[in-house]
Amino acid sequence: MNPARVITSLVPAGIVTAGLLLTMHILILQNLEEPSEGEEFKLPDITMPDQQITTEYDTSKPDKPEQPDEPPPELPEPEFENLEADTSLSVSPNLGAKLDIGGIGGFSSDGDYLPIVKPAPKYPSRAAARGIEGYCTVEYTVTKTGETRDIVVVDCPNKIFSSSSVKAAAKFKYKPKVIDGEAIEVPGVRNRFTFQMGQQ
Repeated sequence: MNPARVITSLVPAGIVTAGLLLTMHILILQNLEEPSEGEEFKLPDITMPDQQITTEYDTSKPDKPEQPDEPPPELPEPEFENLEADTSLSVSPNLGAKLDIGGIGGFSSDGDYLPIVKPAPKYPSRAAARGIEGYCTVEYTVTKTGETRDIVVVDCPNKIFSSSSVKAAAKFKYKPKVIDGEAIEVPGVRNRFTFQMGQQ
């Protein structure tokens, strides 16, 4: 190891070390001094102006809609049925009518079957749209309970009316035929539905 190199390197190191120590001492002395007082200033007072709150209601009426120049044309009301009753007894439109018959076996006396409820068939929409009119005759059996079964179409020139006629006949209600105090079935009963558009 060369002593000359060690000495030459120690001299700059000592100078740098002494400079750092002197700088640190100066900085420490500056931090020990009291800070100088800055300039004092006063914050201005903040005031809010008085405000009056009012509630406003919208009382304006909406504009009336403009009336059309011409009213829409009225659609014709087709007559859904023109029933030909089996007897002269009037047909009740009350579908929920109850048959209240007293006596032995539920029937007071002998008698022929009588219609109680005969709802109107629905006018087929295709027939109404095309202005088609016609009729349809159906045949069925009146049961012991006054209902209808075995409904068949026997005369219907325009088949468009057959479905609604069968559905209407299925909702018919009768006072059943009674012989010797006992209800019996009556086959071969016919009903003709007439479909006509309303007259204007």
